[in-house]
Amino acid sequence: MAHIIAVCGDLHCGSTVGLCPPEGLELDDGGMYEPSDAQNWLWHCWESAWKQAKKIIGKKKFTLVINGDAIDGDHHRTAQIASPLTGLHVHCALESLRVPLALKPKEVHVIRGTPSHVGRSGDAEEGIARALKGQLWPIVKDPDTGTMSSYRRRIDVEGVRLDVAHHGRMGQRAHTVRGYANLYGFDIWAERMLEAYQAMLVSEDPLSEFIARRPPDIAVRSHNHRYMDSGYDHRGVTRVVSMPAWQFATEYVHRIAAESLADIGIVLLICHEGSIEVRPILFNAERSSVLTL
Repeated sequence: MAHIIAVCGDLHCGSTVGLCPPEGLELDDGGMYEPSDAQNWLWHCWESAWKQAKKIIGKKKFTLVINGDAIDGDHHRTAQIASPLTGLHVHCALESLRVPLALKPKEVHVIRGTPSHVGRSGDAEEGIARALKGQLWPIVKDPDTGTMSSYRRRIDVEGVRLDVAHHGRMGQRAHTVRGYANLYGFDIWAERMLEAYQAMLVSEDPLSEFIARRPPDIAVRSHNHRYMDSGYDHRGVTRVVSMPAWQFATEYVHRIAAESLADIGIVLLICHEGSIEVRPILFNAERSSVLTL
């Protein structure tokens, strides 16, 4: 039976342009932060995405991956946060994650995002992972450090090797983005292949060493808030999937990437007997309204 990896990332809970439950957030002194119309639209899409995912998952094995920047945090002196109190952002994230967790994943992997958002050493996301573990959700520990979250997860499932991390490279221009994704996939493949080859040279069991260190079939990256799939490569070069997000453009984005719109959504990776199908569930954000003079 196929095994489905559902990936979401860049929720940026606590941001005034990020994911927020419709009931809003209770502030420290008893007031309320109420989500904007745009955030209510985001929440509608969030629930819709997981309803669609539920139909696809059915009775198949299901793993949830939370790929970094679950909260926005108090960063860069921004005014676009509901509160500077990080605990409020964490509460928002935990409430938001109730939606995918309701699908009862067999495993949950938490990936650490950007320090300016989630704290040094992924402090907030480690806390989120530990809170979910305390609620008896099946959080998978880092196999090397024993922490509940990781900067990277390498996962073998149904004969497919995944490499999941929050940060990755992506082309910034509309006409170069796909070509850059292919180049980046080749870079990942080449680096891992070189590591495997060097290990084989000094190993008494070269074949086992290669199997343990072989390049990933697919690399999943977030952070850029734009969806891109480099596509299948018959040569076996690593396929790169860049993840959509759950945050509209911030003041910072309006300055450095004025022409781009964030892609909103999640991605399902359907793994079965060594093959993989990439199934994005995407929603189109709209630009500001046109004024007529």
